[in-house]
Amino acid sequence: MRTSRSVVFLAAMATSAAFAAKPVLRVNTDEITDVDVKLAQRAVASQMQGVQTNEAAMLRQTVDQLIGRTLILQAAREAKVTVDPKEVAASIEKQRQQMGGAEAFAKALAQAGLTEQELTRMEQDRMMVQKYVEGELLSKAGASDQEVRAYYDAHPDEFKHEQQVKLRMILIQLPQGGDQAAQDAAKARAEAARKRVMAGEDFAKVAKETSDHPNKASGGELGGWVREAALPEFESTLKSTKVGDVTEVLKNQYGFFVFKVEDRRPAGMMSYDEVKETLTTYVKNRKLDESIQLVILARRPKANIEALDPAIKAALETPATKPPAAAEVPAVGSTKQAPAAQPSPAATTAPDAPKKP
Repeated sequence: MRTSRSVVFLAAMATSAAFAAKPVLRVNTDEITDVDVKLAQRAVASQMQGVQTNEAAMLRQTVDQLIGRTLILQAAREAKVTVDPKEVAASIEKQRQQMGGAEAFAKALAQAGLTEQELTRMEQDRMMVQKYVEGELLSKAGASDQEVRAYYDAHPDEFKHEQQVKLRMILIQLPQGGDQAAQDAAKARAEAARKRVMAGEDFAKVAKETSDHPNKASGGELGGWVREAALPEFESTLKSTKVGDVTEVLKNQYGFFVFKVEDRRPAGMMSYDEVKETLTTYVKNRKLDESIQLVILARRPKANIEALDPAIKAALETPATKPPAAAEVPAVGSTKQAPAAQPSPAATTAPDAPKKP
């Protein structure tokens, strides 16, 4: 579930000193405040994790993203995109509940230097941008079979994989803060589930009846092909387990696990049919990125962009490292990398399951 950018901001600011939002940048008739900049800076910092950069370049990228977002918002207005006030109000109410109720919500607003009216405007703008992109641009960003196949053929290295297995899993979760008796009880449940499987019961049936993990609904399927190394605590055990066999009860910080190795394949290359659906989405999103970028590039040279703060002015004079991209438009999903040859178990498992390192 995507969390609203406003909720993320309010939660982040809940323990900060109060301050009044002030305009620091004007794009045509729209003003961008220091609140917007602080929020966008955190998003950029998250995007740039592991990338070497400096503070000036980060701020320049932040400013570029905000300018791009504002230009898309203005395009949405010109296209007569409208948002139902009831939808905006429902979104604000959802945020209020996510923040813990009216009192916590009001406190976070006050500490952020925002009024509910200002937050409502921010949410309306966000929804308008999303509606414009989805209605005006996404519908035109199709991906033909020929385009998808051409990408697959041109990027073979992106679809190589290491040795992989298909697994089913039973998880008996450890209760948070549980004592030794609780741990012993959880282990006993796992041992009992494994004993049923070893006695001849169908693993999927036992998983549905005993597992604490949401994938019990699918008989404990872990989801597609998985590298043993994606489950580092259990890698050596999985590599030594034959197809059709069941592991001993294994433990990590999340609980007790029993795995069944359904199938195994050597290192190789994923077939086109395996990746076609995900790759189609990627190619479509890449074309959407290009469409959004074209809107921004067409509008920016004609825009009246005025820095109202010395730091923002300096940022605009810093050479840009890259143009703003579609993924930088708030609330618009965008795939920036091709589908990985190794599906991440984290994408198919809950937080209480083993994670990819």
